[in-house]
Amino acid sequence: MSIVEHFIEKFFHKSLRFQILVVVASLLLIPVLIMFYDIFFASKSDEIMILDHEEKLKTVVEAKIVPGIKEDIITKVKDLDLNSLDQDQKANTLQSAFNDVTEPLVPDFPGVRFGLYIPDSNQIYVQGFLHQYRQLSPDEILEREKRIMTEADSGLVAVVASQRPLARLTSSLRDQTFEYLTPVFINNQLVAVAWADERLHPIFAQSRSFLSVTKYIALLVLFVGAAGALLVIHNLASGVSSVKIGLKEMEKDLTRLLPEMPGETGQIARAINKMAVSLAEKERLEYEMQRSERLAALGRLVTGVAHELRNPIGVVKAAVQVMETEYSQTPGMKDFTTVIKEQIDRQNRVIQELLDFGRPSKEMIQPVNINSLMEKVLTFTLPMLNQSNIRLEVTFAPDLPKILADPSRIKQVFVNLILNSIQAMPEGGNLFIKTYPGDESIYAEFKDSGLGINPADLPRIFDPFYTTKETGTGLGLSISHQIIKSHNGTIHVSSTPGEGTVFKVILPFCGNREAS
Repeated sequence: MSIVEHFIEKFFHKSLRFQILVVVASLLLIPVLIMFYDIFFASKSDEIMILDHEEKLKTVVEAKIVPGIKEDIITKVKDLDLNSLDQDQKANTLQSAFNDVTEPLVPDFPGVRFGLYIPDSNQIYVQGFLHQYRQLSPDEILEREKRIMTEADSGLVAVVASQRPLARLTSSLRDQTFEYLTPVFINNQLVAVAWADERLHPIFAQSRSFLSVTKYIALLVLFVGAAGALLVIHNLASGVSSVKIGLKEMEKDLTRLLPEMPGETGQIARAINKMAVSLAEKERLEYEMQRSERLAALGRLVTGVAHELRNPIGVVKAAVQVMETEYSQTPGMKDFTTVIKEQIDRQNRVIQELLDFGRPSKEMIQPVNINSLMEKVLTFTLPMLNQSNIRLEVTFAPDLPKILADPSRIKQVFVNLILNSIQAMPEGGNLFIKTYPGDESIYAEFKDSGLGINPADLPRIFDPFYTTKETGTGLGLSISHQIIKSHNGTIHVSSTPGEGTVFKVILPFCGNREAS
């Protein structure tokens, strides 16, 4: 493994905070170093080079060209005042003086171009070349003078307006040049602007272009680094805020897990979710254990009470049978005994439910097909559904694996759930029953379009003697829950008030039950 790869591996094993600090510091350090180099090195060398050009051109213009033009004009005009000449004479005199002075200088200063601008006639005259050119034709000379006039126009206007020398960087034919311009005064009156410009070395121009591009890149990197740092900080703050909000929600309900998040915040969220799931499972197991203990104690109590009630009920039933025989000729006696027997049968059913709850009968386990059990149940419950104006829709999955179960007990669960749906739809409605396979279990689903169950009542509907109906013992669903649990299955309920309720009975395949 190379040193770079080793460094990268160690870097990514560091904390997120360390990684962020290193990345942001690196991004910010690069533009700072570039600025430092530009301020203390590149700009200094550029400044020295520019000062050298300025001193050179200033010496030529101020010490040779301007004095030479003045001397030449004095020699040619003699006692006449240059400003008293007409415009053409004045321009010709200045041109002649300029040519006389600069033509000898051109061979000594290769790459330097000399110029003279006459404000009155708006004419320029040029000697020398920035580049080594062939001999130009008269038309090309005029074209060249127009181009030079355009390039130097802003500097000439500035000198005429300020009547002060000007040194500046400019460009000509895609090359960078340095020019020095100065006013020419005759008898304290500005008559012309003389200048000299020199093409800078291409490396200088490339260096300045490179530095300019580098500055922009440095600024861009600085901006990207700052934006990246803000983005990372924002993401971290958002993640912490999400965790904080999620923890507040989790305080109320452990099942409300934190959302998925990237990075280390996501690892923290997953750890918290794992802990919450464990706590929820622990609470569920504790609740199941407490519920089982309560149900066992209640079952013993209920069994004792049921036995104590069954004996006097049996005596009353025997007495009624005697009365039917001994007083059969007594008017109205049959009506009274009929009412008493109906109530005795009703109490016997309640007592049997109590006994079923408190002391379940021994299960007769055998492989059974859940579709066959459902069909047998529907055979004797269908008339009740029709009588209650309830439309039944059945969907049975074919070729379902068998389950190990007590057929009579499972049928009792299905009957209880169907009766529960009938009672939930007093004005009629729809009942959907379907069976289907899961990964390791068989599902039997009962969905009605009834009144629904209040969310506050849902956690208690499987508790014994808990009912929201005006009639009933509150043992039907509790017994059903007990039966399914004894078969290593589960029963779930979901409900929306005003829309209906869904019961799902989940029973394991034969192999799964045997394994458990």
